[in-house]
Amino acid sequence: MSLPTHVAIVPHQVDIPVPELTRVAAALSKQVHKDFAPIWKVDATVDAFARLKDVPADYWPLIVVDDVQGAAGYQPDTHGQPHPLIEFGPDWSMTASHECLEMLADPFGRRLRSANLPDQAVKLGMPPRRVRYIVEVCDPSESGAAGYQVNGVLVSDFYTPQFFDPVASAGVRYSFTGKIRKPRQVLKDGYLSWHDPVDGHWYQLRMFADEFSKKKPHVIDLSTQTEFEKHVGREGLRGASDRVTRAPSYRDGLTGAQRKNAAHLMRAIDHAHTAHSKTLERTVAEALSTGKPAKR
Repeated sequence: MSLPTHVAIVPHQVDIPVPELTRVAAALSKQVHKDFAPIWKVDATVDAFARLKDVPADYWPLIVVDDVQGAAGYQPDTHGQPHPLIEFGPDWSMTASHECLEMLADPFGRRLRSANLPDQAVKLGMPPRRVRYIVEVCDPSESGAAGYQVNGVLVSDFYTPQFFDPVASAGVRYSFTGKIRKPRQVLKDGYLSWHDPVDGHWYQLRMFADEFSKKKPHVIDLSTQTEFEKHVGREGLRGASDRVTRAPSYRDGLTGAQRKNAAHLMRAIDHAHTAHSKTLERTVAEALSTGKPAKR
């Protein structure tokens, strides 16, 4: 039996209400165990802690901070333990889910997988060939529109190992939600990074407008157009990719109807939690007053 992986969500110099912190941790723990583990064969617990000094030494922390300077900066620490930084905001649960799943799939941000060049890149004029992809399980479908909810908490979609298949096949699941419908497909507001062994450069296909192009999709040369390779040594391939790619605005990816439905659902969840907590409080009060377990 392998050693269990433990993940901690912990705020640092940012005020997050404890109920919100524990609710997100519970949702991520359920997502990892129920959705991610059966597909990627890696499981973990996810727990909430109020302070960095409370996190046990064998936990991998997801550290929620006020500002990550434009990217969910990921890097291993001096002891080889990963510790993603999560920027706090309205949809920080989506970022926490994204970074948690990518950390579990590749703890040190250097895992590569060989496959054919994306069809979207070939259609843009790039020569078809085998390339090596950085394993970033959430990036191609990272938009809020591709996410889903666990316990009323917004979490990230993620691709499956079949994402790197050579051709599409009927009945194959390429991402958990099914929003990715064929191998190596990048959805709106997502991206995909790879290394070309022929010219030795790193590339990225982006499905969003940026300073390089307004077209969707377009491909940029990470090696010559960004500081990607400067960050690789310290932050790993995935961390470097995050560092030179804009941080996603998950809410921008939601339609008006999706935002409205999410708001309604969160209000319903809050009402349910309040009713449940009041029931528990009455149960505890009755037990303490009688000295006997209360009947349900």
